[in-house]
Amino acid sequence: MSYLVLARKWRPQSFEDLLGQEHVCKTLTNAIHQERLAHAFLFCGPRGIGKTSAARILAKTLVCPKSKDGKPCNQCSICDEIFKGSSVDVIEIDGASNNGVDSIRELRERANYLPTQGHYKIYIIDEVHMLSQSAFNALLKILEEPPAHLKFIFATTEVHKIPATILSRCQRFDFKKIPLKTLADHLDKISKKENIEVEKDALLKISKVAQGSFRDALSLLDQAISFSGPKITLRHIQDILRSLNEETLFELLEKIFKKESQETFTLLSKIYQEEPDTKQIASELLEYVRSLLLIKIAPENTLELTDSEHARLKEISSLVSLEELEMSFQTLLRGTQDMAQTLYPQFVFEMTLIKLLQLKPLMRLEELIERVETLHQRSSSEFHHPPTTDRWRKIVEVVKNQKPSLAALLEHGYLVEWSNQKLTIGFPKESVFYKLLSEKENMTALETIISEHLKTKITVTITDVITGSDSHLPNLIKNDEHHIAQLKKKALENEIIQEAQKVFNGKIIDVKIQKNPGDKT
Repeated sequence: MSYLVLARKWRPQSFEDLLGQEHVCKTLTNAIHQERLAHAFLFCGPRGIGKTSAARILAKTLVCPKSKDGKPCNQCSICDEIFKGSSVDVIEIDGASNNGVDSIRELRERANYLPTQGHYKIYIIDEVHMLSQSAFNALLKILEEPPAHLKFIFATTEVHKIPATILSRCQRFDFKKIPLKTLADHLDKISKKENIEVEKDALLKISKVAQGSFRDALSLLDQAISFSGPKITLRHIQDILRSLNEETLFELLEKIFKKESQETFTLLSKIYQEEPDTKQIASELLEYVRSLLLIKIAPENTLELTDSEHARLKEISSLVSLEELEMSFQTLLRGTQDMAQTLYPQFVFEMTLIKLLQLKPLMRLEELIERVETLHQRSSSEFHHPPTTDRWRKIVEVVKNQKPSLAALLEHGYLVEWSNQKLTIGFPKESVFYKLLSEKENMTALETIISEHLKTKITVTITDVITGSDSHLPNLIKNDEHHIAQLKKKALENEIIQEAQKVFNGKIIDVKIQKNPGDKT
């Protein structure tokens, strides 16, 4: 007795059996109840999600004499013939191998004949997008004005290749990929009916690899049974797929994000001993980095992950910032693209890991703003409490604006002390400036100007200073002269200036310091 693969054995036989396509089932069932059936249907969506099965179920429902409430009996000879593909009234055509205009002309000629059983003659054309342009044109007329007994059901994975003239004559149904949890639960039910024990994580791995395709999932489960017998573990599925253990990948990610270069390549050497596909490793790393990004954005989002994967990735996400994850994703994405275009994918993979290890942690925008604000506050603080020389210079400028002659005297003095309400100015002994500033009129004017500027009562006193020992005291003329001397020295030592002297055999006569337009000092 020939073996019937699980994908055929567990093929849906009624709308209730269709997995994850409730919107399609409800619409078609209601249309049958209301007798509002279109003459042409277009089922489109990814592979292995039930398009052809839905077409057969619809055909059985329309042709079966015992059909009730939109359900075929699945017991009569007509249902059996449709299931086996041998019905004379339900004709299945492969669009890929019957894509010429002659095949469609033959279809048109046969379509005019009445059905032998039931009320309808139904044509199911799978992969209809494979028809040639001439074949589509030949189909247009009968599709626009079909006989009352004729129904068309088209199935395609590439709806964008179908001409708009065909699309406008069909009722379109978009099939969805089957959600991970839904597919895993259904595989669990089938496994129990087949007396097969499968680990939960193994079922989730099969469902993830199937990418929403029921047929692919059943095919992989069939292969796993052949490989491991009646008990299937996650390790068996990984061996079949030649993929690494999830924990190994998590450990590799941890070492990359911790920037442990030596440990990363030590682990990589162990991974190579298992002879995995480096493209597969890069693809799985990319998938996990994508999951880390989503977990970072929405921590409670379980995504399409097992409970253990989600918990482990949530732990790893604390090691890396969102910005670094984004850069890691882009680096891995470019690496996988380059690996697909080279004869040395292992080398490209290793270079990609080196790039990931060299990614420097980025400072969060909030932290950067906080640091800038701190610097601003510090600079503001220093501005409001400038060094003594700058404060003395500012006071002299204020005095100069109101009484220039008095400011000229201050420029020759030294700032000895400046407390909150006391200003002490020093002059060398026997200095003429000391005598002039000591006059009562000048002292009164000076105290008045400074007090008004600082908005507080200031007392000014004058004292003798010895310029030799007290040369550290701020003096505007002395500071300016020293500053100018330093600038001249720097100009003379400049490499460009010295090179210009050599080129032109010149001699520097004088250095003039040009003040900035806004510089009042």
